[in-house]
Amino acid sequence: MIQSFTFDQFSSRVLDVYNKDKDSFWSAMMAPFLKGSIIKKFFRHKDIGLHFYTLFKDTDQNRKSYLKDKTAEFGFDINQWKSLKLKDEYFTDAYPVYAFLVIWMHENEVRVPLLRYGDMLRAIMCGIAGYGLLDVIVDKDLDFSAVELLTAQYLISEYEDKLLDVFGVSSAHLSILHRIRLKYLQAEIKEKSLRFKASPYQWNDPIECGYKAAHLLTPFMCSLSLIGKESSIQDYFDIFFMFGAVIQIIDDLNDIEDDLRIGHYSFPTLNTTVIDQLKHHNDFNSAAESIRRNIPHMKSLYNICEQLMNESKVKLAALEDPFLEKIVDITHLRMKSAFHDKWKIVTDEKKE
Repeated sequence: MIQSFTFDQFSSRVLDVYNKDKDSFWSAMMAPFLKGSIIKKFFRHKDIGLHFYTLFKDTDQNRKSYLKDKTAEFGFDINQWKSLKLKDEYFTDAYPVYAFLVIWMHENEVRVPLLRYGDMLRAIMCGIAGYGLLDVIVDKDLDFSAVELLTAQYLISEYEDKLLDVFGVSSAHLSILHRIRLKYLQAEIKEKSLRFKASPYQWNDPIECGYKAAHLLTPFMCSLSLIGKESSIQDYFDIFFMFGAVIQIIDDLNDIEDDLRIGHYSFPTLNTTVIDQLKHHNDFNSAAESIRRNIPHMKSLYNICEQLMNESKVKLAALEDPFLEKIVDITHLRMKSAFHDKWKIVTDEKKE
């Protein structure tokens, strides 16, 4: 099957498009978030869009065949598990992130991991599957499968082992893996212990929203030590947590109904009466809409996201990393599009 080679071709297929016309590449990446020019820009860059659509589709097929082979020794196909299917979006959301990582590695001359990008993607698929399964399992309280729990741990172990094989074993890399795993577990423990009780977040500390997806950062953070930027790792962590928190808040606003059903009171529920409302009725849809229709509250959420984006840009300017600035700009556009176009929130900036 052609798809079986996609992991090993991934970086070259990204760079073929990028190196052909860098300006068109970045324009195509930002086009979906620029209101009023979406159709025009889409057709201007349709070849780029089609290329990446095909690449990500092939990658997803490769992911499924790889994970099937990975779990065949246990006598099952993990792709058939409902618990993993619930996390399909974790994979599809990750493919553009790792396409960007190809460009960042290329421009920063991170040579060895770029040459072994296929092996790195195999590690990443194990990590996304393992952490995704774990997220579903811990949502089930007592009603979970021991096989699924053990498989999640197996895949996370494989993820870390394969990443260290690509990047090399060092105290810096071991520390990064430990810190990222610790952030994830601390966030999950806090969240699950407060189910149906309270929100695990604080209004004045929104950056915590970015911790659960921290495992996606591991290849990027390990790359820093290879190019002499080990002293900047903390600053990069802060930046990723900041714009990761913005992405999480947007996703939480989309998923309020589902979160409320399982007793998870996400960041957007803070400073609202939703938790009190649910003590008297279980109309999760109405409760969710009461948040999204609360204009002052939505403007406050917008301002928090805007502040996080601005702070991340200030840190990035000091680090002089123009290529990471690109993905932060794309995240910023995504945020503004969600609030202005989807939820129709008119901010002072939009009035101008």
